[in-house]
Amino acid sequence: MTQLPSKSSTISPSLDRHSPHLTEDEVICLDQVAFGYSRKRLVLQDFGLSIRRGEFLTLLGPSGCGKSTILNLIAGFHKPLSGRVTHSGQVVKGPSARRGVVFQGNALFDWMTVEQNIAFGFRFKSLPKYEQQQQVKTIIELVGLRGSERKYPYQLSGGMRQRVAVARSMVVQPEILLMDEPFAAVDVQTREGLQEELLKLHEQVAGAILFVTHSVEEAVFLSDRIVILDRDLGGIYHEISIQLPEPRYASMNRVSEAFNHYRTELYLKMKAIS
Repeated sequence: MTQLPSKSSTISPSLDRHSPHLTEDEVICLDQVAFGYSRKRLVLQDFGLSIRRGEFLTLLGPSGCGKSTILNLIAGFHKPLSGRVTHSGQVVKGPSARRGVVFQGNALFDWMTVEQNIAFGFRFKSLPKYEQQQQVKTIIELVGLRGSERKYPYQLSGGMRQRVAVARSMVVQPEILLMDEPFAAVDVQTREGLQEELLKLHEQVAGAILFVTHSVEEAVFLSDRIVILDRDLGGIYHEISIQLPEPRYASMNRVSEAFNHYRTELYLKMKAIS
């Protein structure tokens, strides 16, 4: 089976992936970014943020604080009014296969099978057909969709459709995966299962993840680092690194002492700006 590159292979052993201040292995940088849908009401002002290769960074905060705006700026869907957004040192000028995107709505093609939907991710990437097929087969195994290759989206549960959406974005091995509340529309049990599967996938597939959520619990369970945004400040209110017992995807982490400590701290921070 074709092997996708592991996350560990992209990180220098000398770097501590839980340190929030390292820039040696930076993949995304927002430098003094301002953005608003009118210059009278800016969502972001002189905003700065860096994301390291291989890290799982979550944006947390109240509605209207700029979480999805930051994701769209990095994706290349929006352009800053001032400042710049760079990817590996190059200014982001538009969408790229190097930056995968998964939205709350899975945006699958109803007339395509699971396999065809996932393979659609290669539309902007030149790769021999055989290699495409092998990588699709590998990612299907990793996201737990084996046996569903020939099914259509209407035959799948909400959780399975989101697995297809994640697989389609990750099969091209983006340097960063941008996820905007991807599990918000499913029930709690399914959501927790998807969170655990995402962490397992993140361990096996190279690339950073930028995750947007309103849920403190989801942020703590998933993240290496959490950034809380304040809509009144137009920027970062609080930042914290998360260290939970390994393996990170273990369901018992949700009831660990460390988890409860982080959840309480972040809950109080969120209350202070709500």
